[in-house]
Amino acid sequence: MLSVVIPSYNRRDCVLNLLRDVFAQEDVDFEVIVVDDCSPDDSVNAIRREFPQVKLLVNEKNGGPCVTRNRGIHEATGDWIVGFDSDVTLPDRKLLAKVRKAVADHPKATGFAFRIFKSDEVTDDAPRWWHPISLEKGGARVFETDYFSGTAYAFRRNEMISAGLYPEILYMHYEEVELAYRILDAGGSILYHPALTVVHHANEVSRRSEIQVFYKPRNQILLAMSCYPPAHKVAYLAPRLVFQLFKALRNSHFNGFCRAMKDAMAKRKLLPYPRKPLKPSTLLRIARLRKDPV
Repeated sequence: MLSVVIPSYNRRDCVLNLLRDVFAQEDVDFEVIVVDDCSPDDSVNAIRREFPQVKLLVNEKNGGPCVTRNRGIHEATGDWIVGFDSDVTLPDRKLLAKVRKAVADHPKATGFAFRIFKSDEVTDDAPRWWHPISLEKGGARVFETDYFSGTAYAFRRNEMISAGLYPEILYMHYEEVELAYRILDAGGSILYHPALTVVHHANEVSRRSEIQVFYKPRNQILLAMSCYPPAHKVAYLAPRLVFQLFKALRNSHFNGFCRAMKDAMAKRKLLPYPRKPLKPSTLLRIARLRKDPV
């Protein structure tokens, strides 16, 4: 059985639209788990009224996307997790059945990154394309990747848990990168699969400047501290932090940059252990994917 896991925060109409699409899916068995992250709107009551069959969990305090997704994954009973952010829709009523077919066609795959379209249902959502091959070359074919977007994905539940799930210390942004690396480090594989499609209706909550000003530079440091050995830390961070500093100065966000650096130094002491750096073989594998993707 598939377990559909949906984190929800203050997107009442979006999550209801998504649930209507989920329950319109055909030819597959699934359960649906929604985890609400203390929404100030009427999301919880609306879901209970319209979809009493949903397993609805409500966080006691706002924990962010990582905490919320992880709670849903822990509560799931299916062998595969299919995750959707609440601001997507599923025009394809066979999508979940296609996930099952992809599992059968690629039995060694740990998970699948979905193809994500913008709200026009035609244009690829390029900002969520961090794969090792260009969108122009890879958008319409299956290939191995070192990335997936939390907007829409499918993974074996036990392998997600073994890899450590989403890194809750990050709160949001770069959490998929870290989890993807850990899955690869455990010997797993991720395939981008263009037949698995969703439509993303970019929500204002996900476009907050706080992500660019604070979470991005902070989490770049935490990602490096968590995943990379010393030499790789320097090579990864040096150009990124210089770029973030100049951007902060240019856009008058220097105070936000300093706040991100201070918080990163405090949080690095709280990184979960044992959380060893990626194996040299994993770093080489990622480098090969990025240099010459199959």
